[in-house]
Amino acid sequence: MFMETGCGTEYGNCNNADGLFWLQERPQCESGSFHPKLAGLAFLASFAREVNASLNSREVVLAAAKLLYNYFHYDLAVFSFPPDTGGVTAFSPLDATGCMSGYFTARESFPEMKLREINGYRHLGLASPGHSRVSGNSPAVVEIAGEGMKITLYCGEEAEGKATHDLMTGIAESLTTAMRNAREHDRVKELSVRDGLTGLYNRRVLEEILNMEESKRTPAPLAILIIDIDDFKAINDTFGHPAGDRVLSVLGKLMQDNCRKENIVARYGGEEFAVLLTNTGLTAVAALKTAERMRKVLGAQDFVFSGRKVRLTVSIGVAYSTGNSVAPKTMLARADQALYQAKKSGKNRVCLHEAKHTEIMPEKRRRVVNLSAALSLAGQQRHKSSRV
Repeated sequence: MFMETGCGTEYGNCNNADGLFWLQERPQCESGSFHPKLAGLAFLASFAREVNASLNSREVVLAAAKLLYNYFHYDLAVFSFPPDTGGVTAFSPLDATGCMSGYFTARESFPEMKLREINGYRHLGLASPGHSRVSGNSPAVVEIAGEGMKITLYCGEEAEGKATHDLMTGIAESLTTAMRNAREHDRVKELSVRDGLTGLYNRRVLEEILNMEESKRTPAPLAILIIDIDDFKAINDTFGHPAGDRVLSVLGKLMQDNCRKENIVARYGGEEFAVLLTNTGLTAVAALKTAERMRKVLGAQDFVFSGRKVRLTVSIGVAYSTGNSVAPKTMLARADQALYQAKKSGKNRVCLHEAKHTEIMPEKRRRVVNLSAALSLAGQQRHKSSRV
């Protein structure tokens, strides 16, 4: 609800919502300055509009930091959110030396904040560092608190005078709403790329990443591991589907925990998982060793269902590319063929689909080899080279 201000001009009184539209067209009253309440209302309307213009959390915070600087001219602004939704983010229009005083003051309330992590003047759209508006070592502190959020502005006394209760409440409500919308958007977006049971990426994401790897001008070596849980149907039939869901969830987490951060782990479908390995120094032997280590880790996991201790094994098919452009469907098909060979050979093993120079070799000459043969061949080659 807007308040009457009694700011009379030839255009009438600047009251209620009409005052805001009038302000947008007439930046100053005839007396030469905004009425303080109208200035606050105009800022609040602009703030609400700008922070709600994006559904990206980072962009929302950046927009808020810019708008608050333009209005309060702070030396340092600290945005504090719960750790799982962003933690502490700070902004300053000053260079590192200029914001040092405010930084040490802020450290008393935000000990986890690092000086090098403060977003500088360029983030606020400034061409060069501003000048400190805080006199002495005791800056005025303006706090804006919302739902699980706090903004602390270290600024001059004149800015503190602008911080009315109504204005602070309006800022907090607008930013809280914008952040809630952004988090909900992130959650929905995450659900579209994640498997609901295991939390891993889904097959669509894996295929999109493969397409990106293929489109690179100089593709790096990569390998795909297709992992299938042996005799998984027996778990569902014997102990029920909740037991099967637990197996998928636990083994999925084990795969994620035993891969590097740059590797992609996805639920491929049913009881199958896929791991994408990308590394400039990746070799077929290294991919096989990773798969074998994964097989042992997953096979050592204990489950207890209905008082019975259960261990499961997995079969893994591996496809490797040296970096030559290979269609994603081809890579997945190769890994599937290798997995089929692992199953056919007795399960609980790793097989590699070897397709050297597949671009010029006929399909019938492609071979599928198991782990022991591949590692044995690599060992013979190293022994031969050492003799030479």
